[in-house]
Amino acid sequence: MSITFVVGTGRCGSTMLSRALHSHPDILSVNEFFTSLAAKGDAAFQDVALDGQRFWALLSGPARPFDAIAASAFRTPEMLYPYEQGRFRPGTGVPAIAHMTLPALTADPDALYDDLADAIPTWPVRPVADHYRAFFADLAQRLGRTVVVERSGASLAFLPALRVLFPEARFVHLSRSGPDCALSMSRHAAFRILLLRTEAMNLLGLASPFDIGPEHAAQLPDHLAHLAGEVDCDLVMRTPIPLAAFGGLWSHLMTQGVEEFLRLPPERRMALAYEDILDDPAHHLGRLADFTGTTAHPAWLREAAATVVPPQRPPVTDPDTLAACAPGEHALQRQNSRTAQ
Repeated sequence: MSITFVVGTGRCGSTMLSRALHSHPDILSVNEFFTSLAAKGDAAFQDVALDGQRFWALLSGPARPFDAIAASAFRTPEMLYPYEQGRFRPGTGVPAIAHMTLPALTADPDALYDDLADAIPTWPVRPVADHYRAFFADLAQRLGRTVVVERSGASLAFLPALRVLFPEARFVHLSRSGPDCALSMSRHAAFRILLLRTEAMNLLGLASPFDIGPEHAAQLPDHLAHLAGEVDCDLVMRTPIPLAAFGGLWSHLMTQGVEEFLRLPPERRMALAYEDILDDPAHHLGRLADFTGTTAHPAWLREAAATVVPPQRPPVTDPDTLAACAPGEHALQRQNSRTAQ
């Protein structure tokens, strides 16, 4: 079973790409799996041995930042769980893999969750990476797929860990214009929370935005104090954040991610631009299918290409945002010149 990771800064067209891949009869398109786990802290990427019960606890425990978004008026399009009809409620905690991963695979995520809950706790002790491989293989078998493609938002930040955990995997870097990504991030609750958590992390001198706990509330200004407990999404969306700050976030993810991406062997990496997919979806989706180790069936290409719709947004002309994106754009140009050689 081949595994491919689509990595990017987030808001770069990867959700559109996940939908296209999901319609392929051979591809298991795993949506936002590592983003869901990363929202709980750094445990998802620690190279440790776990038994089945502890691994299931990692997958099924709540991801409180996503619970807060799901309970608010700012639920994001990736959050597909049927919150009003399903078994779980944001107020009491939705399992991490139920917000986005399971409902992208099936119309009955609760039933799939129950099946996994019966099986995974019985798994033996093994490295967490082997548990992930077994999890992907289990889903692929249940759904009749042979190739796995995992795609998570802002996953360039996960690339160093993924390279270690999955030395055999292939990686696709999906990129998009920095100013366009920044504008999309600025309207997205999860990215606004990430940016505010990063600000709080820097003020507190912590190593990770997920190290913030209740004990830090008194040390933070009013617009950040709630991040130490239950996130207030209304406040998150009301907090003034310059668009240039999202440009800076994009540049940070891009500059760090490109360096990691170029460390991969050439045969295990592929660069793909969102703008190129818009220009010629059939060609570039075909390239992607070939890279993942499957076949670009003509019927699938027609169906998938028809789902590619250019966004209707004015170009970003704010000079501060353009300047903030410049380091990331330079890193992307360096990547493209290296991958074209």
